[in-house]
Amino acid sequence: MIWLKDVIKDLQEIEETTRNEFQNLGEEELVWKPAPEKWSVAECLQHIIIANSIYIKDIEQRLQKAEVKTIEYPITFSITGKLFLYAVDPKYKWKVPAPKIFKPTNGNKVENGEKTVEYFLKLQQEIIATARKACAYDHQHVHTYSPLSKLLKFNVGEQLYIMMRHTKRHINQAKRVKNQLPKTVA
Repeated sequence: MIWLKDVIKDLQEIEETTRNEFQNLGEEELVWKPAPEKWSVAECLQHIIIANSIYIKDIEQRLQKAEVKTIEYPITFSITGKLFLYAVDPKYKWKVPAPKIFKPTNGNKVENGEKTVEYFLKLQQEIIATARKACAYDHQHVHTYSPLSKLLKFNVGEQLYIMMRHTKRHINQAKRVKNQLPKTVA
């Protein structure tokens, strides 16, 4: 069984990894791309900022209307949630193109990498706080919808889990970009 406290632990690890791996990089390193069609470290983070900002706002609104429970519930997964997780999970290696609404802006280029890292860390703290709050709710009966389609419906627990796994996928991608930085940039 997967519990929200496990998701919170992973979210905290993502925050720590981001601080350790990217917070001390310079602007040039954060926006450097290994190829024109590839994403920079900052673009990987911006993609997650765009996606997670949409989802976390919806989760927070839905929790405000939800009934508080006194027991903790494990996360349950719908068939849709399992399929969606399969597409975004870091352990699966194939590329899934990001939907247009989740792509980094300005022609697939982030202008300010340092601000992007700072905002990513701030958003990560907000997600952790919301996940902690969700522990007090029957999150398996509170649902959120994807902006891609109202057919993509997830309970709050599975949505937080999917967000965490998707974030890990792109943190791993950003680390690979960092490891490719040429000596002239690094």
